[in-house]
Amino acid sequence: HVNVSTALVLVALVSSIVLLLQRAERTVPLVAVLAAGIEALLAFGLMSLSLAKFRVDVVLAAVLAVAGVIAWARASTKHAITASTLVAAVGAIQLVGALHLL
Repeated sequence: HVNVSTALVLVALVSSIVLLLQRAERTVPLVAVLAAGIEALLAFGLMSLSLAKFRVDVVLAAVLAVAGVIAWARASTKHAITASTLVAAVGAIQLVGALHLL
C-alpha cells in the first residue's frame, strides 16, 4: 500500500525531473530534484538523516516549496507550469504538515 506522504514525495520527484529535462536553466530544477530525491530516499527507508539544529522534514519541504515557486515564476510552457505547480504544492503541503499548522 502506498501512503499519501509517499505518493506526494513521488509526485514531487517526477515533477522536478520533468522540470530538469525541459529547462535550459537547470539550477532551480536541480535543487528540487535533490530535495525530492533525498525525501524519496528517506521515505523508502534507504537513507537516514538527522541534523542537530534543523528539522530535516521542514528544511526539505521549504526547499521544495521555494524551488517550485521560482520555477513556476520562470515557466513558460504548459508542462513546466504544471510540474512547477506540483512541486510547489507538495512542498507547501509538507511544510504545513511538518509545522503542524493544520
